[in-house]
Amino acid sequence: MTKPKILHIGLCVNPSGIVNDMQRAFVNNSSEYREISTGDPQVNSGACRISNEFKPDIIFMQIQAERIIAPSTVELFKNNGAFVINWTGDVRDSVPNWMYSLPVDVTAFSNLRDVKEVQERGLKSAYLEIGYDPNIYKPEGEAKNIEPIVFFGNSYGPSMFPMSEFRIKMCTHLKSIFAGRFGIYGTGWNISSGNFNSSQPEEASAYRGAKIAINCSHYEIEKYSSDRLFRILGTGTAICLAKWYPRIEEDFEDGVHLRYWKTIDELKDLINYYLDPANEQERVSIALQGHILAKEKFTFNNMAENVIKIWEVMK
Repeated sequence: MTKPKILHIGLCVNPSGIVNDMQRAFVNNSSEYREISTGDPQVNSGACRISNEFKPDIIFMQIQAERIIAPSTVELFKNNGAFVINWTGDVRDSVPNWMYSLPVDVTAFSNLRDVKEVQERGLKSAYLEIGYDPNIYKPEGEAKNIEPIVFFGNSYGPSMFPMSEFRIKMCTHLKSIFAGRFGIYGTGWNISSGNFNSSQPEEASAYRGAKIAINCSHYEIEKYSSDRLFRILGTGTAICLAKWYPRIEEDFEDGVHLRYWKTIDELKDLINYYLDPANEQERVSIALQGHILAKEKFTFNNMAENVIKIWEVMK
């Protein structure tokens, strides 16, 4: 089958050219590729011009806020024959009303709660997982001299998101129990060791230096995790201890690809278990199997392939 022509309207584009793995994935999975940034002040007129000239088969949009793309722009895309997908990896308490005003063909999310909400309104929606860059998050490379236990994530106060208070309690508790061995990396903390938000290679190097990396997202809903989970698994050297969320078992086998936990006490017990030198071989084996699975199923190339599958099935 001939590869589709793809126009990407998104956050992960760059005026200087193809510089990140999401861009490369769309290039590799299309016959021709064009892009425009959602941050371009002329994004509507620019995207319309590209649509008129390029006539893409798929327009993949990463629209996460209102008043960026006008409904009339989407109508022009469709009149030019494009299949329009809007995707967000962002999660809020409910699907914002402005999303329903965009006459896209499919609204896609990296969680099933929002997919079901849109479908209940009689509109088309699909689950689309985000990817990670396996050229950065990989076992090979520099390993930072860092605490053996790490959590990478920002704090926005105890009431910003449903799991915000839990994350603060988790980090405060672990900091007191594993003093000197637990590092928190992100903004908004008063107990942080720093952050690696501005550099993915630095973040990957930090994961390679740790033995245990914790995943805990701001929401606990079906099939949702931040991409932190895939970055940890992709790096493949620290075992991932992931906060359980509904249907995690469909993608990851506990004790094979990672370990999941439900309470802070369970997390503490797992940390103690995998810090024990007697369990080092098991820790390394699980980290490696998690890496193999992530590289097989959760890269940006997988994401681009899944965009095309949505187009093939739902057009």
